[in-house]
Amino acid sequence: MKKAKFIEISKKEKRNKNLLKDCLIAFLGGGLLGLLSQGLIDLYHLVFEVDYLLSFSLSSITLVLLAAILTSLSFYNDLGQIFGAGLFIPITGFSNSMVSASIEGKSEGLIYGIGTNLFSLAGSVICYGIGTSVIVSLIYYVLLLMGVRI
Repeated sequence: MKKAKFIEISKKEKRNKNLLKDCLIAFLGGGLLGLLSQGLIDLYHLVFEVDYLLSFSLSSITLVLLAAILTSLSFYNDLGQIFGAGLFIPITGFSNSMVSASIEGKSEGLIYGIGTNLFSLAGSVICYGIGTSVIVSLIYYVLLLMGVRI
């Protein structure tokens, strides 16, 4: 196919996006996720009388579990199509990436399928997260040695 013909077809098929609308919907999705998280924190702390700092961790764990369940039931991707980055950037997106990669490898068995694919998408996030935390920690340590208090 000639390049000009390809460009013509792609322009004709291109979906017009409303950037402001997409940003507002993503903001709404992230806000609803934050509201749910705060509701879980309050539920754990006030109703179940869990220590306040522990309720933050329990809220995160609950959101990861909820995202994993919704992904395995094929609902999370539908929500992601609606709310976009508002759902895929927080910790729930990390859970979704791990579970969806595992589901793809399910037919290949536990070891070569699920085990191998589990960290295919999340592995780079973990790798760069650990690397960045080491670099930031070293910078922080050097600043402390220089007498800078942060």
